Amino acid sequence: MQLRCLLLAALLVSAPFAASGNPNPEPDHTKIPEWQVIRKLMFGDREINPDDRDVVRLYLNTRADDAATVPIMINGQIDQTVNDYIKTLYVIVDGNPTPTAGVFHFTPDSGRVKMETRLRFEKYSFVRAVAELNDGQLYMSQRWVKAAGGCSAPMGKNVSAASVGKMRFRLDDAVEYDQPQLVQVQVRHPNESALASDLEPGHVPKFIRSVEVNYNDQPVMSGEVNFSLSDNPVFRFYFVPRAEGELSVRVEDTHDSVFSQSMRVSEGESTQTH
Repeated sequence: MQLRCLLLAALLVSAPFAASGNPNPEPDHTKIPEWQVIRKLMFGDREINPDDRDVVRLYLNTRADDAATVPIMINGQIDQTVNDYIKTLYVIVDGNPTPTAGVFHFTPDSGRVKMETRLRFEKYSFVRAVAELNDGQLYMSQRWVKAAGGCSAPMGKNVSAASVGKMRFRLDDAVEYDQPQLVQVQVRHPNESALASDLEPGHVPKFIRSVEVNYNDQPVMSGEVNFSLSDNPVFRFYFVPRAEGELSVRVEDTHDSVFSQSMRVSEGESTQTH
């Protein structure tokens, strides 16, 4: 419901933004009409702090060659402890039809917050990472991105029906218990954009709407996402294994298809699955 409200809000404010003149120069990020509506809908009157505490940092190429697959990296700058941790990470692309690209939830067992993935950009826009701490405080990092046409680009043809939902895990480093371990999960999925120029009449777009990660049945990370993520989405994040166990990922898309896969994790081993 929240994502639908944000889509409607973006459509309502898109006309005045387009009429405001040349969108190419970087504008004042606080005065973007879309952002003013999004902020009110998502956060009400809560204060969003400039990130002078160094809580969250957003990194990406601000002049993307391919607007349909723009890699981004968001790093939490604080350790995830029981007393002080990033609880929720909001990834927002002001100019996209559905501005909320993802809402990701973390726990102290994440060890450290990192989220790497790939986004689509429909027009020049700010992308924002808003971190909500466990005490409710909000901090934001943002970048102005010069990329356009990614949401309406033709759909990719590189995902066969038989391969949809297959996942690839990768742990590059040898596992060390009680320490944050970086893992990458790639999901084979077309993640069809609702605005794709070659979308056939009557076809209901199929894209991932949720992802859930657990280690030994304990939550590590979960998220609600949409077609602002590129096809074959990639997620890179941390988790803290306390002992040997199973890392499991569950993904659900808008056609109610559910995909899951797991990987055994043992100390001293690095793992890659295909």
